[in-house]
Amino acid sequence: MFKRSILLIPALFGLVALAGCSGSSSSGASTAYAGQYDGTTTITLTGFGETASQTAPLRLIVGVDGRVTAARPESANAGSCSVNPNGTFISGNTATNSATISCSVPGVGTCTITGTIKAVFSNNAVSLNGDYDINCPQGYVKGIETGYLTKTA
Repeated sequence: MFKRSILLIPALFGLVALAGCSGSSSSGASTAYAGQYDGTTTITLTGFGETASQTAPLRLIVGVDGRVTAARPESANAGSCSVNPNGTFISGNTATNSATISCSVPGVGTCTITGTIKAVFSNNAVSLNGDYDINCPQGYVKGIETGYLTKTA
């Protein structure tokens, strides 16, 4: 059963990094962190006595208003998820997002994912940490995401 559950990894890559959920509102002020950040994140799933990890590219774009959006260059999703298309805004040097979403993954079924992801920005980089509780028809899977991106534009 776990082998089918690892199909969630590409679906998670398509939704987790801040762009898929609504976040706090912007004050309208500009941010020094505006720009493009490129790097990789790794999602590790643990469940059914097994662990699986996958690393994929991630791009974060921070607008001058502090809105953070994300893309997974060269990454294909293995399913579809219901997400809110609003972005998340930076507060200080941090963008945090929490949400519960539903994903339909072929070979797995419909899973509910509750999670939080936090991005901490420095002068020329951002680190990401995410924590996900994934409930699928086969059972519960724990997801952890870590990543590091550098400012490229």
